[in-house]
Amino acid sequence: MKKIVCVFSLALVLRLLLVFVAYHGDLNNNISWGTLATERGLVNFYEGNNWPYSNPNQPPLTILTFAGARLLWQSVENASWYLNNNFKIFPSTFIWFWESKGMILLIKLPGALADIVIAWLIYKYFTVRKNKHALLFASVWLFNPVIWFNSAVWGQTDSVVNLLGFISIYYLLKKKLIPSVVFYALSLLFKGSLIIFAPILLLYAVLQRYPFKIWFYALCTMLSVTFAVSVWFHPALDLPVWVVNLYQNRIFPGEIGDLTANAFNFWWLVSPGKVLDSTLFWGISARLWGIILLVSGFIVGCFKLIRRPNEKTLWYSLAFISLVSFLFMTRIHERYLYPYFLPGLVLLANVPGLIPVYVVLSLLNLLNLYHLFNALSIPILDTLYSISWLPGLVAGLTLVAFVRFFLGWRKI
Repeated sequence: MKKIVCVFSLALVLRLLLVFVAYHGDLNNNISWGTLATERGLVNFYEGNNWPYSNPNQPPLTILTFAGARLLWQSVENASWYLNNNFKIFPSTFIWFWESKGMILLIKLPGALADIVIAWLIYKYFTVRKNKHALLFASVWLFNPVIWFNSAVWGQTDSVVNLLGFISIYYLLKKKLIPSVVFYALSLLFKGSLIIFAPILLLYAVLQRYPFKIWFYALCTMLSVTFAVSVWFHPALDLPVWVVNLYQNRIFPGEIGDLTANAFNFWWLVSPGKVLDSTLFWGISARLWGIILLVSGFIVGCFKLIRRPNEKTLWYSLAFISLVSFLFMTRIHERYLYPYFLPGLVLLANVPGLIPVYVVLSLLNLLNLYHLFNALSIPILDTLYSISWLPGLVAGLTLVAFVRFFLGWRKI
């Protein structure tokens, strides 16, 4: 137990030390959305205008989280001024720290804490299965540079989304469909990145053969959760239509319609420049080619799952479709490989031969992340990126790693 406390404490301290070393422009959006949500109110928030940085393109639960962070910041701000004015012992320097750094801390903290919770769930997952390397797997997650760079340095919330997704899968494996769909709905209400898991998880649930009553309750519960979160922004009878339009027109399309949004993937090898994904290749747009390849990936993953509907195959299929989505869909950001790392890690316990693939993909994705946001100014990486062909090499090696992963499916 002492070793566990030390590992998790070290991981948390590492993240807290990194919180203030870098400031990505995305934080401007997150902080401004949280601030304006508290000032303007939530009703018709998405329909507003005069945004300081960009229109809100994140789902309702993310905006509620940012708004909650802003309210907490304001509460601490008011309390600190009260204590400073009434108690001489109160350190005035805290006020200056909180005013300049408080919101940065509160915006980055959910992602950093989600890292820790995911690692704890990984530890418990393997402990229940009597795997003696449970702490090692949790440590791999905690200290993988891709993970802490994303949350503590960049300030992204991918770990929160994947935490909710992990809990959903956990309940599905325990054949508890209702809580599973609740947490899956919450993951989509926070960010839509795990929508790629939907066909695989749905098929696995179908293969578990729930009675119609359970399916009905699960659907009603999922819709109730969706509307309970979304109604704050649109309290009207056409709420279902509003939610569909929000995701269809603002959440899923993204802001950049290029072949790739800085992801070193297949499309980077086709054209690393700013080329719209409406460009035709053999008479078909790149966007449609990406969808065709993704659907092909779903067919492969579902075929495997039907043949062997077990836990190991589920993790493989989820990791596989994550790689397919990152490599072959258009408009992909460098961070969109993140959904691979959790199922990919769990899979290693059953397929140790995929360990080199996991390590290589972690290193390659770190290079991809650093290419866009060289926050820590690591001299060796800065030197590497003075080589113009390096991004193409990273993209090519990522494709090679994918092929190696795909060939490993025969051992599943």
